[in-house]
Amino acid sequence: MMKNLKVLLGALSMLTLGSANAGTLVLDSFNYNPELNIQATPTVGSQVASATVTSIETGATANYTLTWLEGLAIDTAKGNVFGSGSLSYAEEPLSDGTLEIVYTLPVPGSSLDFSGYSDFYFDVVNIDGSGGFDVMLTLEDLDGTTISATYTIASTGVFLASFASMSPGPDFDFSQVVSASAFIDSDGLGDDFTLDSVGLVPEPSALAILGLGLIGLGLRRRKLV
Repeated sequence: MMKNLKVLLGALSMLTLGSANAGTLVLDSFNYNPELNIQATPTVGSQVASATVTSIETGATANYTLTWLEGLAIDTAKGNVFGSGSLSYAEEPLSDGTLEIVYTLPVPGSSLDFSGYSDFYFDVVNIDGSGGFDVMLTLEDLDGTTISATYTIASTGVFLASFASMSPGPDFDFSQVVSASAFIDSDGLGDDFTLDSVGLVPEPSALAILGLGLIGLGLRRRKLV
């Protein structure tokens, strides 16, 4: 039934871009060192597994929590990050799990400026399951105000998650973001997915959409170098 993913937060130096000069920003390409490899295995008495890693691009701390929900006793819910720079989630055929990723700043009290951006993007390179997966994104600002929204990702390609759909919203300060989290839930048993990267798309969205077709090619080219 589920996979939680993951999302997205930036380095102080990289995210202080103004709205006038902000470009599409990669927040995490999942190039972790050491590689992330976690699994929740009920046969050894553990239904929750966690790990903490650091985004090479941004320096943000990413806290992963993988939860095994149901299935046969021999099944596992696995989350793997490979050195090539992909976040790969896999469930056994009759297994169901969730994966949550929480990004936080390395310096307490610091904040990021998201005011020049209108969307998160997910570069989805593989979906194997019934109906894709749901991602609940949550942002928190410096005074503790939070906004969130749930998005359904049902196909491969670049998916945009608009800030405009997040609520409640009126008092949220996009210029002082302190954390971001992604909770991903698949729509059935035995579902898999792979993400190539996550990041931010600048305003106006129309210009960003025109260039999205080049994002994946550029990122993959960089990873091959």
